[in-house]
Amino acid sequence: MKKSTVIFLLGSGILLVAVAGSGVAFAASSNSAAQNPILDHCQYVPLATNLAFPKQFGAKNTTVCVDIPVHVEKAKMVFNMDTDTVDGKGNSTGLKHMVMMGYVMKDAIAKGRIKPQNVDIIGIVHGSAMKWLIKPVPPQQKKWIEAIFKLKREGVNIHLEACAAAMNGAHLTKKNLFSYDANGKPDPKAGGRIYVNQGAFARELYLHNHGYAYFEEGYNYHGKK
Repeated sequence: MKKSTVIFLLGSGILLVAVAGSGVAFAASSNSAAQNPILDHCQYVPLATNLAFPKQFGAKNTTVCVDIPVHVEKAKMVFNMDTDTVDGKGNSTGLKHMVMMGYVMKDAIAKGRIKPQNVDIIGIVHGSAMKWLIKPVPPQQKKWIEAIFKLKREGVNIHLEACAAAMNGAHLTKKNLFSYDANGKPDPKAGGRIYVNQGAFARELYLHNHGYAYFEEGYNYHGKK
């Protein structure tokens, strides 16, 4: 069966929501996904913004009543980051979306709604986005990388990969990457590790062929390359 591909256009809304609770009433007419039916009465379930940024949006969703809560049994996804795409505030959209999905999965794991082994979130960085991973990492992007490392330490299967071909083309080695020391060895002080794959496109092809949903983060805030 051909696996579906999900493409994010950055001008669109963020399609990351939290897993809904049980014991809800459903409408007689539901959508095609039986596990995610339309509610008879909308509910204020937690959103990705609440889980990832509780100080900014509040720990509970009290503003947007949800008609279709989303439940997933598996979260195998790859974020392609091949341009230095940022949102209106200068944050890397790919790194930010990875962190948001990581917090959604952390919450789902904690509540027993998804098994930890069924979560695998991978960010593949190449092209002009490589600058987010090169020392010294811009502070605004470093916070997202460190948030990914923290989620990994807290039990969410999430990590970043740098493309070796892109590194070679830019005359970079591991010693240039954040999370590695001057000798190219993993730096324990970094709190996590950025991995290096043999090539971004082949790696993404492999993951797509093995059931990973593909998320394109290679467009800028206005939807243009």
